[in-house]
Amino acid sequence: MNRQSLNIVLSVLFFIAILTSSSPAKISDSSQRYFSQSQLNQYAKSVTVRIFTTKNPDRGGSGVLIKQDGNLYTVVTNNHVIDNQQDSYQIQAPDAQIYSADILEISQSEDDIGFLVFYSPDSIYQIATTLQKPMIRKRISVTAGGFPYTDNFKQSHKFQITKGQITEILNRPFVGGYQIGYTNLVANGMSGGPLLNNYGELIGINGMGQEPLFGNPYIFKDGSTISETDWERFNNLSWAIPMQVINKLL
Repeated sequence: MNRQSLNIVLSVLFFIAILTSSSPAKISDSSQRYFSQSQLNQYAKSVTVRIFTTKNPDRGGSGVLIKQDGNLYTVVTNNHVIDNQQDSYQIQAPDAQIYSADILEISQSEDDIGFLVFYSPDSIYQIATTLQKPMIRKRISVTAGGFPYTDNFKQSHKFQITKGQITEILNRPFVGGYQIGYTNLVANGMSGGPLLNNYGELIGINGMGQEPLFGNPYIFKDGSTISETDWERFNNLSWAIPMQVINKLL
């Protein structure tokens, strides 16, 4: 066999080796990233905190652990959860430990986004997976989590999740930054909690539940609103602020 023929044979063998070795790896990587529902439930719980004030420990909201810098943790939530600058806020971590928290002024935002920081000298906590472009599209299954109010109007200390799917992704956001509409039930107290896809990616934070009691929340930033037909559809959805908006503030 001459040198040219040998090179051709080697090239063919090399190409076959790439095909046989790389294809299974791609399948394996994808299956490793996909969460079963039980895994997703546990993961959601591990990245979610309850937020309340020292004056009123039975009323508050939820938040997501999104950043760790040594022993300092950053939590994202809704601004309406921590809008009273005079209150002293506290965090109930996933292991039920309680920490004092401070409002973090990362940047000014017109959206319903706020941040808290707390210091944990001993315990280490899971940080949510936050990507610049998480996988999000209509009809995908999503999991929402948080600490809802109970029938006696007190916030539960127990984490709760709801399942559903995305049915709306707006091209332009409502006031507050809300763009993702989904069928999950989001009760009072779950504001600021995570909205996760089945890969465990944080795609947004809860903030607006179904059938709001007061006012018209479906107003775009330019002052325009939705049609009556859209109102009937949107009113049956919960709404989240997408992670892309939050990433701009970090």
